[in-house]
Amino acid sequence: MVLVPILMKLADRLRFLDIPDERKVHVAVIPRVGGIGIVSGMLITLILWINIDSTLRIVFAGVGLLSIFGMADDRCDLDYRLKFLGQFIAALIVVCFGGIVIHRIGLFGIESIPDWIAYPLTVLFLLGTTNAMNLSDGLDGLAAGLSVLSLACIAYLAELANGEEIIAVSVTIIGAVLGFLRYNTHPAVVFMGDTGSQFLGFSAGILAVLLTQQVNTAISSALPLMILGLPIADTLLVMGERLARRVSPFKPDRNHFHHKLLALGFDHYESVLLIYALQALFIALAYFLRYESDLLVLAVYIGLFMAIAAFFPLAQNLRWRVHALTYQRKSLLTRNIEILSRKRWLEKAAYQWVRLAVPVFLLTGILAKSRIGMDLGLSALAILMLWFMAALLHSPLLVMAERLAIYSCVILVIYLVVANDPHPPRIYGYFPNFLIALAFAVGMGIRFSTRYFTVTPSDFLVLFILIVAGNLPVYSEVHYARMLADAAVVLYGVEYLLRYKDTPSLILRFSAITTLSAATLRSLL
Repeated sequence: MVLVPILMKLADRLRFLDIPDERKVHVAVIPRVGGIGIVSGMLITLILWINIDSTLRIVFAGVGLLSIFGMADDRCDLDYRLKFLGQFIAALIVVCFGGIVIHRIGLFGIESIPDWIAYPLTVLFLLGTTNAMNLSDGLDGLAAGLSVLSLACIAYLAELANGEEIIAVSVTIIGAVLGFLRYNTHPAVVFMGDTGSQFLGFSAGILAVLLTQQVNTAISSALPLMILGLPIADTLLVMGERLARRVSPFKPDRNHFHHKLLALGFDHYESVLLIYALQALFIALAYFLRYESDLLVLAVYIGLFMAIAAFFPLAQNLRWRVHALTYQRKSLLTRNIEILSRKRWLEKAAYQWVRLAVPVFLLTGILAKSRIGMDLGLSALAILMLWFMAALLHSPLLVMAERLAIYSCVILVIYLVVANDPHPPRIYGYFPNFLIALAFAVGMGIRFSTRYFTVTPSDFLVLFILIVAGNLPVYSEVHYARMLADAAVVLYGVEYLLRYKDTPSLILRFSAITTLSAATLRSLL
């Protein structure tokens, strides 16, 4: 998030620019430096964070070489043969020197395959994943979102087998991508370029092989197909169509999945969201089929692939287009919703519910807890003092101090609710349903608000991952994923309130002060 704006300022001078043409959907010149920020953010973080073993050093070497070719392509538009050469050498490095090899395939009773098959097969797989993610990078936030879903799945499946190194690498790349998505959500102000898309596909392929071949060998070895499901399917379909037309499979065109969705009348926002949803389906199937046979995983993947392949020709033959039909006669429900929306009753009802629900949640959560740790109490006291000092001094940082205090209250209460407690307050059992109602109210408020609110596909992506992660089984004392999912719902509520009135309401301020004060007193007493 810090590097990308700096790189954007240098893009024109360094000639890292994406010029529009007939294949692309954007119409303005866009800096193509996001990939440099993603790779740099990942490498710097991992070097500072974990001990780098020999395998990771080899992976870094492969990533470095691939990034050099990627940057050259982003600057000069390399011939596809030179790009492919760079990908091939990078794959050879990690396979031959890093020991990242597909040796185990559970098809037709084959337990292991000889090196003379395993090495070329792994190189071919890594080339496939690298180009699949590269070719899927056609809409704002698309390749980044797909890679986040795949890496989140890899991280969780590695957590089941204590694969700490894979978790560290996966989560670090996810963090780097989310920092980039801050600027790449539609309408994007920066692109990742081939440097980023090739890196994401290459890294996801390597991590998928390590996961299934070394870290968690109990899961199906065919699972990488599901984990990288939609990008691989899109690449196979596009290259198959090109070969059928007797043109080079590497010749660019507008036959990718996202291009076809746009041609059917879906807008940019809807296309990205729909592709996220399809990739989420592949990820869900990867989770549920993780311990099934390779043959079943392969059969399910082929079935989905054929359904996707049949959809577009069928839609074209039927001349079906989304948004094409306008209905003169609207249903009673639709008419009533439109009336309520025009009179702003839905907007007002949602706002009033959220305005009361967030303070009630904070006060109930903190007052129901009998004991609070000293560390939490002292943290609450420090935040409270900072808020009061900013108010007394009429500091320009008062707005920031208020937001910090309110956000901290949310995290504090969520932590107390989710933390492992042998005797939790009975009222905590009602909180999950309460949060569902709050999420619905926030969604209604944003949907029918007459003020300026934007909910991007990236918001849906992050919420989807948090909600799913919050409901997956974990084996630690605190369910941190559930804590993040619950916190996201309440924080969206807080943000909705703050944007609706620009400043915190009196009841929100009162509940934050009471929450912080109660946490301080209960920790001291």
